[in-house]
Amino acid sequence: MRNYEIMFIVNPNATDEEIDKINGQLEAVITGAGGEIQKIEKMGKRRLAYDVDKFREGSYVLFAIGANGDIIKEVERRLRVMDAVIKYITVRTDEDVRRFEKIRSYRQKRAARRGSGERPASPAQSAEEAMQ
Repeated sequence: MRNYEIMFIVNPNATDEEIDKINGQLEAVITGAGGEIQKIEKMGKRRLAYDVDKFREGSYVLFAIGANGDIIKEVERRLRVMDAVIKYITVRTDEDVRRFEKIRSYRQKRAARRGSGERPASPAQSAEEAMQ
């Protein structure tokens, strides 16, 4: 199972009950297919960077979930056909976590080498050693 964040923007004229209904439907789809919801964050009404379907603002909702690709396809399909949803995006976040772990382990190894007195050879030293 992979980690994803799904953010969608709901029509600013939608009531809290309508937003809760959308959240409930998506939650049922995700959990029904074997996915796991890590958090649901209603971020409230915010101004959009540019007009979307003649709307200047919208209500933002963020889902952090653990799921497979089939679940994501179904959620995106449902978001696409909902009239109240004006925009959505899905981002896979587990690759970012893996990348940050690699960077952190590299920095730890480099710090350990510095602490032990070892210094990596500079490119000039490596070239001189290769010539000898």
